[in-house]
Amino acid sequence: MLFRVLGPLEAQTPDGAVLELGARKPTTVLATLLLNPNGWTSVAQLIGATWHEQAVPASAEANLKTYIWQLRRALPGDRIESRPGAYRLRVDRGELDTDLAAEAVRAAKQALADGNADEAARRYTEALARWRGRPFDGLDPEFAEPVLTRLAELRHELRIGLADAWLAGNRFSDAIALLHELVDEDPLREGAWARLVRALLRAGRRDEAVSAFGRARTLLSAELGIEPGPELNAAFAEALEPAGRRRCDDLPRDLPTLTGRESELDALRSRRRHGGPVPVLVVDGMPGVGKTALAVRFAHEVAADYPDARLFVDLRAHAPLSAEDALARLLRAAGVPDSAIPAELDERAALWRGELAGRRVLLVLDDATDAAQVTPLLPGTEGCLVLVTTRNRALAVEGTRGLTLAPLDAWSAAEMFRTEVGDWRTDAEPAAVAELVGLCGGLPAVLRTAAARLRSRPQWTVGRLVARLAADGLPGMTELLEPSCRRLTEPERRLFTGLGRYAEVDVRLAAKLAGLSRAEAGRALEALADRHLLDPRAGEVYACHPAVRSVAATGLPARVA
Repeated sequence: MLFRVLGPLEAQTPDGAVLELGARKPTTVLATLLLNPNGWTSVAQLIGATWHEQAVPASAEANLKTYIWQLRRALPGDRIESRPGAYRLRVDRGELDTDLAAEAVRAAKQALADGNADEAARRYTEALARWRGRPFDGLDPEFAEPVLTRLAELRHELRIGLADAWLAGNRFSDAIALLHELVDEDPLREGAWARLVRALLRAGRRDEAVSAFGRARTLLSAELGIEPGPELNAAFAEALEPAGRRRCDDLPRDLPTLTGRESELDALRSRRRHGGPVPVLVVDGMPGVGKTALAVRFAHEVAADYPDARLFVDLRAHAPLSAEDALARLLRAAGVPDSAIPAELDERAALWRGELAGRRVLLVLDDATDAAQVTPLLPGTEGCLVLVTTRNRALAVEGTRGLTLAPLDAWSAAEMFRTEVGDWRTDAEPAAVAELVGLCGGLPAVLRTAAARLRSRPQWTVGRLVARLAADGLPGMTELLEPSCRRLTEPERRLFTGLGRYAEVDVRLAAKLAGLSRAEAGRALEALADRHLLDPRAGEVYACHPAVRSVAATGLPARVA
């Protein structure tokens, strides 16, 4: 006997003849018994399935006995057994088409393991051919739901197995067509997506493979709120690897003259150790204070722990770089072709997180404007390190550990200047060097520019350099402050231009300088402090750095005035 339930119910004799089972209700009773072959099914269950959505007649139990009697006559052998309140159908091994399909999976997997892809494909194809429609067709799905779910999984397993067999036999077009069907029917199964990515790759269609990953990631994120798992990420990595997944090192050179930052480096080491699976370390400070130099020094120190890539992104350059453009640069650096880079920010961010999954990458994001520029660039899985520098004291990214970088102390600033210039020119003028350090306010960028000017003029003394800087202003400071001044509101600009004569300013003085109320002046002071154009002190007092006073005294930079 063969009971065929993978479609309309049929019972066949060994020679293939289809038995006549009678009217619909006896067939429904037989289908219900086949939901639990060799197991007991209660009379109540049989009645519920037979008269589903119908009024159960008073004669239901008597009618059921009649249907059982009809089935016993139609089926050869003593197939249906009874006991008080229940019936069961005896089914021997190999007599149910669902069992034959399940056995085909085991045989096909063994054939594939033995290297016989054609035999595996044949087994899978024959098993799939047993489906003639919806399993247990005619039986209400409510009664068959657990079995239908199991059979749907079995059919999916057969189709996935067939795709694997076709791939093993280099039948790429057949495998890709089948896998496209699978992901279209059930787009949330990562296994099918991973196989599709690999199939496209093996067929030489790399861009399509990367695009398939992007489509899968978008669907998973939109529907389930999750990122691709290890299997799909591994397939994506394979799609990129042959094209040359860059193990690049984009870090700028380490400055040998970095001085006086050992305590800050210790702080970064500690924050990295205690920063969780993906430490994100933020260094904020005023323009020219040496944030980039510190981050680059630390990046070089820990670079060996991140062998897959060390990437440096200037987020400001000539103008703030959008998160979309920054992600495009990073994806290109990782080897993703332009044709595979999505247009939308969320899709680019997800593709970038997928690229970083399972890799150890060091990412330096230099001169970030705000959290919206940084957050999409952050890795989603452990193993990476992110260093962020910013002149925005208020930059807030969830899970970050911050460090505010202050100007160099007088001794460290003098040591840096001597290193840049050479001891032979500074030893004779210690007082002039001290005056220069005070004028520059311990800002490494200004000290470095001043030293470069002195080196280019061998006839000058340090004292002469100090005199020129006092008269002309600090070199390069206007350009350094220009990005910070660009976003100032009109009240904030009026306050900034009034700072040139004051080492400290409080709310009362700020209100007078800018023509503001005390509340407005307080907000303007806080806005300048957030941009590191002022340094908050106790109470309502704010310190103004000498370099900021130098620029304020000459007015706002032309591009932002």
